[in-house]
Amino acid sequence: MASMGLQGGVARCYDAYMDYLKCMDESKEPMMSLRKRECMDWLEDYNECLHRDKARLRDHLVERERRRQVAEAAAADAPKAAH
Repeated sequence: MASMGLQGGVARCYDAYMDYLKCMDESKEPMMSLRKRECMDWLEDYNECLHRDKARLRDHLVERERRRQVAEAAAADAPKAAH
């Protein structure tokens, strides 16, 4: 875990990582596996900050829906072929 960003200063996900470590440190659970389970939400937030998987998936779904709506509108506006 690097705390320095590429341009100097604090790394993008430093705060999320510190929140996870704080949760792990303040956990009252005696076993590490139970601490990890208790702090899973913080770890998930940190991983999302690093990899942005959920954000990319959401962007993909929004774009797919936009294209579907555009195609549907184009099909509705197209002149009907005479039979």
